This record gives sequence, structure tokens and C-alpha cells, in this order.
Amino acid sequence: MPAFSRRHFRRTAAIIAFGLAVSAPATYEFVVKLTNDTGDCSGVLTASQWVLTSSTCFPGTAQIGAPTTPTTATVGRADLSGTTDHVVKVDSIVPQTGRSLVLAHLATAVTDVDTLTVGATAAQNGDSLTVAGYGRTATEWVPNQVHTSVVTVDATTATTLSVNSSGGPTTCKGDAGGPALRDNNGTPELVALNHASWQRGCLAETETRTGAVETRVDDLHDSLTGQTNSPILTRYLALGGTASFLAAPVGGETSVAGGTVQNYEHGALYNSPSSGTHYVLGAILGRYQQIGGPAAIGFPTTDETGTPDGVGRYNRFSLASGASIYWTPSTGAHAVLGAIRGKWAALGWETNLGYPTTDETGTADGLARYNDFSRSDGASIYWTSANGAHAIQGLIRAKWIAQGQGAALGYPTTDESVTPDGVGRYNHFSLASGASIYWTPSTGAHAVLGAIRGTWASLGWEAGRLGYPASDEYGITGGRRSDFQHGYIIWTASNNTVQAFYY
Repeated sequence: MPAFSRRHFRRTAAIIAFGLAVSAPATYEFVVKLTNDTGDCSGVLTASQWVLTSSTCFPGTAQIGAPTTPTTATVGRADLSGTTDHVVKVDSIVPQTGRSLVLAHLATAVTDVDTLTVGATAAQNGDSLTVAGYGRTATEWVPNQVHTSVVTVDATTATTLSVNSSGGPTTCKGDAGGPALRDNNGTPELVALNHASWQRGCLAETETRTGAVETRVDDLHDSLTGQTNSPILTRYLALGGTASFLAAPVGGETSVAGGTVQNYEHGALYNSPSSGTHYVLGAILGRYQQIGGPAAIGFPTTDETGTPDGVGRYNRFSLASGASIYWTPSTGAHAVLGAIRGKWAALGWETNLGYPTTDETGTADGLARYNDFSRSDGASIYWTSANGAHAIQGLIRAKWIAQGQGAALGYPTTDESVTPDGVGRYNHFSLASGASIYWTPSTGAHAVLGAIRGTWASLGWEAGRLGYPASDEYGITGGRRSDFQHGYIIWTASNNTVQAFYY
């Protein structure tokens, strides 16, 4: 049985039943004319922005993406010689694996034309179906109007229906991709698409054999419905389909954590109702999946985006407390979350502390969480439930680490801050008896602790006569001592007293 050839055709408001004009039900507006440089064929509007048709309408286009030949769809036009209703560009096609079918995506949605629902149950032998299309009729080469024929199902296979008509042609040249539909309690539904015919009774044909083959779609109901309702597929097509940076799909679209994901050769598209559809690529995708994906930090709320300095790339995610993954060639990809991310953002993102060099990590004592950052002199943000998130950097951070970090001084209770005189910088820490590290260019960074720190504070901190710390606290016979620019403070263990001495 030959496949349909394709040629130019036109359509009017009436349906011609192969020579017998009959009234056209309004629902037949879902039959679509597809036109490109290689010819014309038929299709059916199954969703406001989707036409289901035969793959023969797009010769040479085997991949998801733009058709190789520019194609338009005429939808809802009562008379093809008129200018009303819609002539819409087909911007992408989606071939259906294992069938001579494609979904054609319209550049603009058609919202004022009824669509045809894809049926979910198979036609049976002896069932009556109506086939429709815009191809040749028994009397016209190029009809202006859609025509129909009533056919009977003779046999079924896993992918096709064989049909016959006793009253005239089944389908003719130009009808490829048109619908085969049945009545379901007064509502038409799609069960197959026109595929091939002997074309008995078609104009200028002498063939005496009857019958046609229709491509089944009922068993593809869930797949076709899912595709036409998929925000991920729509976004993928807008990016260019297989010609995009994502390249070809890997597997199918799957559900995850209240949304969906589709993997591709070079990335993934994620969708949720609240976050929309966004792509995640490369090392950021790898880190995202490694830390648990949507179930851990939510769905992406941005596409992968370049940072203002042109060095890094990032995605943000829908975790209620905030989540981002940042990547640079030198640091790799790392997640910054919650209050730590909030502090990093407040301090200027990467412009101040640099890029994350670790994921958010718990401290060994279980009391704090932190990220390290790529600032040249070293930077971290530490968070505890009692103190919140604070940044510590440079020589103060180095001194804190040398002093034993949280185990010795506790965790930062301030960001690194500038002293009132503008000369020094400091962090306070959560040690119960009190702890600070102060730094100036001339004195370096030194820790001041406990009772000695308390006395120094009572004397006016660095603004008092002692000035800035010139040493860490160190042990002496019978007590502890800290040196300052203009004196020192001693703590005596035997009577728990503190004295300040000046130079």
C-alpha cells in the first residue's frame, strides 16, 4: 500500500464527503492544514499550541527542534481562501519514537478553536470511524474544504488500524496526518491518524483495491497528553531542542519531590509549579544531584547564570531559607545555604569574601556550620543557633584558627568590624568568659580573653591608655598576662585579681 504523497490543498467551511457536501460540525475546526516548501498535509489540534500529524509532513527532520523547512499551520479558518482565524508558524517538532507521528509546536497558542481529545481506548474490529483531511477528493484536485469519510475497522495491530469504506474513497493524497475519530457520547475523540491508502475512488486514480492504514494514537494517550502539557518540553523547544546546548534527551521526564525533571546529554531541566522551569548544567548540576537535588534544597529558581565579574556561574534554589550553588574553574561547585548565604549576600556576595570553596559543613563539635570562601587572605562564615551567622577573615581568622577555633574561643558573634578610630579591626567570640581578636597593621592580630579582656574593656578598649593588644594572652608565674601598646594587664590566679600597668 503506498504512502500518501503531499500536495497543495485548500479548505472551506463545509465538509465534502468525497463529492457529497454535508454540514461541517464546529468541532472539525481542529483539523489543521500544514504547509511548507515540500508540500501540504493535514494535522489535528490536540492542545492550544500543539498539532499532532504525520512525520511525512516534515521530511528530513528526525530530531526534536526546529523543522528543517519553514512550516505554517492554518487553524480554524472556515475557508482557506479567506484571511480570518490563524496562520501560525510551526517553530518546533517532536518526533514520536516508533510511530510515523510528530507533535508540531505552534509559535503562538490558538485559544479560540476547539481541540480534539486523544482517546485512551483502542478501536475494535467493526467500529465505525470518521477520517478527515484536506487532500484530493473524488472530484477535486485542490478542494477549499476539509472532507470526511466514514470507514470501518477491519483489523488492528499494536500500532495500526486497517480500515475500509464501502461508499467511496477512504483517504487520498494530501490527507496524511489527518484525524481518524470516533463519537464518544456525542463528543469526537481521536483514535488514529491517516497514514497510507490504496486511494480507490480518488481523482485520477485507477486503483481498484480498497482500504487504508491508520496510525494508532490511543495507546499513546498518556505520553501525548504529558508532552503537550509539559512546561519542560516547551522550555526545551524554546531553547532549540537537540540543537541547543542541552543536546538530546536522556531517558524520559520523571517526577521528583513535587515537580519534574528531564535529563539531557549536557544538563537537566527542572520544573515545579512555584519555581517554573530552569536549567542546571555541568558541575553545578553534579553538585546539586550529589547533595540531594530538589528534596534537599528545592528546585532551581534561576537558569545557570554568569556572575557580574565574569568568573563564576551559579543557580539559585527554592529552599525557604535560601540556597545557591556557585562554581568557578578554580574553586569548583559548592552550595551556600540559609543564614550563611544570607550573610554572604549582605556582605556583597563574591565581591567581598570571594567564592565558596566548601559546601556548608558542620563543625566537629556539632555546634556550628560554616562555608570557607576564596578571598586571598582567607575567609569563612560561621553559624550557630545562638549567635547567627558571622564572617571572619584574613589575619583575624588565621589567629582564631591558630588559637584552636571554636574549642578555644567559641564562634564569632560579630562580623569582622572596624574599630571606632578606623585603625584596627576585630571579631568578638562566644567564649563564656569573653574573647576577642584585634588587629592593626602595626601590632598584628592578637586574642584578648576572659578577665583581662574585661578589664581592658572597662578601661575603654583600644581608645584607653593601653591601646591595642600587642600579644596574645600568655602564662606567667602565678597567672596570665596580655601586653598592649602602652602597658600590660596581669591576672593573678591566687586571688583572682586583675591589674593594669602602663609604660
